[in-house]
Amino acid sequence: MNHHLCSVQNCSNHASAEVLLYDVYESGEVFFERDFTCPYLCAQHVAANEASLLGERIPGTISRYKHTNQHCAQGFSIYRPL
Repeated sequence: MNHHLCSVQNCSNHASAEVLLYDVYESGEVFFERDFTCPYLCAQHVAANEASLLGERIPGTISRYKHTNQHCAQGFSIYRPL
Protein backbone atom coordinates (compact mmCIF):
# COMPACT_ATOMS: atom_id res chain seq x y z
CA MET A 1 0.00 0.00 0.00
CA ASN A 2 1.25 3.49 -0.90
CA HIS A 3 1.90 5.58 2.19
CA HIS A 4 3.69 8.50 0.55
CA LEU A 5 2.15 11.89 -0.01
CA CYS A 6 2.96 14.10 -2.97
CA SER A 7 6.08 16.19 -2.24
CA VAL A 8 4.69 19.37 -3.82
CA GLN A 9 4.13 22.02 -1.16
CA ASN A 10 0.49 22.19 0.05
CA CYS A 11 -0.53 19.07 -1.88
CA SER A 12 -2.22 16.44 0.27
CA ASN A 13 -2.74 13.87 -2.52
CA HIS A 14 -1.28 10.41 -2.25
CA ALA A 15 1.77 9.97 -4.46
CA SER A 16 1.34 7.88 -7.58
CA ALA A 17 5.03 7.88 -8.53
CA GLU A 18 8.51 7.97 -7.07
CA VAL A 19 10.72 10.49 -8.90
CA LEU A 20 14.14 9.33 -10.03
CA LEU A 21 16.92 11.34 -11.59
CA TYR A 22 18.49 9.49 -14.53
CA ASP A 23 21.61 10.15 -16.57
CA VAL A 24 24.30 8.24 -18.47
CA TYR A 25 27.81 9.62 -18.26
CA GLU A 26 30.36 9.54 -21.11
CA SER A 27 32.15 6.73 -19.23
CA GLY A 28 29.00 4.62 -19.57
CA GLU A 29 28.23 4.85 -15.84
CA VAL A 30 24.51 5.16 -15.12
CA PHE A 31 23.16 7.57 -12.51
CA PHE A 32 19.78 6.41 -11.22
CA GLU A 33 18.75 7.78 -7.83
CA ARG A 34 15.70 9.20 -6.10
CA ASP A 35 15.33 12.94 -6.64
CA PHE A 36 15.74 14.20 -3.09
CA THR A 37 14.42 17.65 -4.09
CA CYS A 38 10.98 16.16 -4.85
CA PRO A 39 10.90 12.41 -4.24
CA TYR A 40 7.18 11.72 -4.77
CA LEU A 41 4.45 13.13 -7.01
CA CYS A 42 0.72 12.57 -7.40
CA ALA A 43 -0.63 11.95 -10.92
CA GLN A 44 -1.70 15.60 -11.31
CA HIS A 45 1.78 16.88 -10.50
CA VAL A 46 3.51 14.28 -12.71
CA ALA A 47 1.50 15.67 -15.64
CA ALA A 48 2.24 19.29 -14.65
CA ASN A 49 5.91 18.50 -14.16
CA GLU A 50 6.25 16.96 -17.63
CA ALA A 51 4.31 19.84 -19.21
CA SER A 52 6.81 22.26 -17.65
CA LEU A 53 9.92 20.50 -19.04
CA LEU A 54 12.57 22.89 -20.36
CA GLY A 55 15.26 21.05 -22.26
CA GLU A 56 15.36 17.59 -23.74
CA ARG A 57 15.45 14.13 -22.24
CA ILE A 58 18.99 13.53 -23.49
CA PRO A 59 21.76 12.11 -21.27
CA GLY A 60 24.48 14.62 -20.50
CA THR A 61 22.15 17.62 -20.45
CA ILE A 62 20.23 19.42 -17.72
CA SER A 63 16.46 19.20 -17.84
CA ARG A 64 14.51 21.75 -15.82
CA TYR A 65 11.09 21.10 -14.35
CA LYS A 66 8.56 22.98 -12.23
CA HIS A 67 8.68 20.48 -9.35
CA THR A 68 11.65 18.13 -9.74
CA ASN A 69 15.42 18.48 -10.19
CA GLN A 70 15.42 21.74 -8.25
CA HIS A 71 19.23 21.78 -8.01
CA CYS A 72 19.54 21.58 -11.81
CA ALA A 73 21.54 18.35 -11.75
CA GLN A 74 22.61 16.80 -15.03
CA GLY A 75 20.01 14.30 -16.23
CA PHE A 76 16.23 14.11 -16.40
CA SER A 77 13.31 12.95 -14.27
CA ILE A 78 11.68 9.57 -14.69
CA TYR A 79 8.80 8.19 -12.68
CA ARG A 80 8.41 4.79 -11.05
CA PRO A 81 4.74 3.99 -10.45
CA LEU A 82 3.91 3.17 -6.84
